[in-house]
Amino acid sequence: MKKHYRRLICTLLSFLMIVCTFTFSGAKTEPWSPYQKYIPNETPVVKRHLRGAWISTVVNLDWPSVDTRKIENPSERIRKSKEELVEILDNAVAMNLNAVFFQVSPEGDAFYKSDIVPWSRYLTGTFGKDPGFDPLEFAVEEAHKRNLEIHAWFNPYRVSMNTNDSTISSLKIPKSVYNEHPEWIKTSMSRFVVDPGIPEARQWVIDRVMEVVKKYDVDGVHFDDYFYYEQYVGELKDQDTYNKYNKGQFSNIGDFRRNNTYLLVKELSQKIRASKPWVKFGISPSGVWGNKSDGHSDGSNTNASFTNYDSCFADTKKWVKEELIDYIAPQIYFTFANPRAPYGEVASWWADVCRGRNVHLYIGQAFYKINDDSDQYFKGENAVPELTRQLKFNAVKPEIMGTVMFRFMNFKDSGKQQAVNAVKNDLWSKKALIPVMPWKGGSSPDTPILGKLNTLSNGVEISWTDNDPDTAYYAIYRFNTGEKMDITSDNSAYKLIATVRKNSQGVQKFVDYGVLNADSVYYVVTALDRLHNESEGLAISTNQSKYFPDVGMKYSWAVDAIDMLYNEGVVKGDENGMFNPGVNTKRADFTIMIIKALNLEADFEENFADVKKDAYYYEAVGVAKALGIVKGDGRNFNPNANITREDMMVIVVNALNAAAAKIDKADEQFLENYSDANSISSYAKEAVAILTKAGVVNGFDGKIHPKSLATRAEIAVVISKLLTNIEYL
Repeated sequence: MKKHYRRLICTLLSFLMIVCTFTFSGAKTEPWSPYQKYIPNETPVVKRHLRGAWISTVVNLDWPSVDTRKIENPSERIRKSKEELVEILDNAVAMNLNAVFFQVSPEGDAFYKSDIVPWSRYLTGTFGKDPGFDPLEFAVEEAHKRNLEIHAWFNPYRVSMNTNDSTISSLKIPKSVYNEHPEWIKTSMSRFVVDPGIPEARQWVIDRVMEVVKKYDVDGVHFDDYFYYEQYVGELKDQDTYNKYNKGQFSNIGDFRRNNTYLLVKELSQKIRASKPWVKFGISPSGVWGNKSDGHSDGSNTNASFTNYDSCFADTKKWVKEELIDYIAPQIYFTFANPRAPYGEVASWWADVCRGRNVHLYIGQAFYKINDDSDQYFKGENAVPELTRQLKFNAVKPEIMGTVMFRFMNFKDSGKQQAVNAVKNDLWSKKALIPVMPWKGGSSPDTPILGKLNTLSNGVEISWTDNDPDTAYYAIYRFNTGEKMDITSDNSAYKLIATVRKNSQGVQKFVDYGVLNADSVYYVVTALDRLHNESEGLAISTNQSKYFPDVGMKYSWAVDAIDMLYNEGVVKGDENGMFNPGVNTKRADFTIMIIKALNLEADFEENFADVKKDAYYYEAVGVAKALGIVKGDGRNFNPNANITREDMMVIVVNALNAAAAKIDKADEQFLENYSDANSISSYAKEAVAILTKAGVVNGFDGKIHPKSLATRAEIAVVISKLLTNIEYL
């Protein structure tokens, strides 16, 4: 995976690098020309795309730094270690990343409290020494604060980075696999490794991973490409393992090896899904599965010297086809011009493999090679254009769901700052949500409620409430006043200004600094579960009810009417102070509202049979019956049934007549503007026409929707118009 690990291969590729230009009909053909439709001139913006980076802990590549590891004072070392990790995560947010891949077990060791393997040497300089805090626990907490997914990255079989005497001495401690199971240990690439062909060793890997899955709130489990990792095939010297465990199943050691890696992935996948089905399981193999030139008819048109199938003995394509993993992130550490493994060819091959599968495809990106590689397209003035082509390709190619950069501290390299700025200021200048994996379960949380907006001296504070326990975080969108709300298309990424982790305080808050005129914008807040399923949006603006927190921008057309009726004493809230604008209204409740609004009174001695004397609506319905405003079916009124829009309008006209209002008669020509006029009941047509002529109702979408149930917000608007537009004798 790393530059240090691939030096031999990179050197070979550097000698074979060919830069070709071809001329056809006078036009220059570049290596990326066949993929031009996926490389637009304008930077593509997508709402959902995983953007991640690997945080390497092996030999202190990214964290903690060597200087920090060497600090002798435990308190100071812990403080500095935490400070460095927080800085990494803050930088991840600043670059609009949404995921980190944190190496928690680089050498059969642990960056977490383990009962199976010892503490990593890279925490304190001493293998097995307690660092005084739990790095993974801290990393998970801090990553989630910043709403970053965190994947626990394991190297399944590596035990050490070298085989020198001091390393051997350091490995002779409790819980070290080298010490406790020397019969599992082999040597490969001048490192100690565990033999993947031993069933007990495979179980040891599974147990290590499941310890983390069960004890920590990680979002994913991640393997890199080190399965069988050799300088040459057979270096591991596992013929005895093959003889002992094959049991006649495979005719050659290559298939035996591939089955061992398959069993590891399959068995671990089953364990993770049974324990925590929401935890993702992904693998990042080397870029090329297999070359057609090596006899793989279904391989890529490449000539790579190191492949998954023949070098790592990992049939990664089979894992995808059987959907054993949730994502695959091949390390396509090549340029479009690479003569042996062109970026476009390799990425397109993986896109074909993943198409239609319940497996996401993310591309591992060679950020470390920028201005630090022999390929001229990774260097100088070519470097940023090449990175730009690759990231555009990843965003536009439909099967590619994300990008993972190797590795984090390369973002700080002085020779890579132009590339960093291109990512921050252009390529990833807009935020993105992580794509949903529908097969992992989960569902959209309830929509947030009770939005409020407060203007501060230095910005705008919005707040809301959410009682859905499945909500993990929120997406905040900002629109200009009058702008159409869009939170679903890729263009909505232009409006996505933040994601905010849910707190445990009940009321959630976000401050948008720099917006000084709250009337010029409105916000939409959505809730998302930990698998990134998104709710519908709650709109929040200054155009909200003064009295009811649940009457916000969604009901902006009714805010003034509702507040007016509240001031007039016509409406009031429920026991929680809510108006419930979208709730359908009962016939009895509407009758109360119309009687109150028009101040109607009447003496009565009888009421409908189904209106009991102890009912809260007894008086209002009795008055309405006496005045001929409501008739029911003669005997019963059906007070608890929801009122339809046409019945509401009939009652309104009857009430206006009872109040001696000045209303004109109207014929059915006033119904012609409604495309659904034919669905109005015959007894209601005159009332609908009268109110249409008077401007009290006008329908919506060219329809009157007579049979639809009337909501409290709709009724409030109608009643407010009666009070402001109608004259009374």
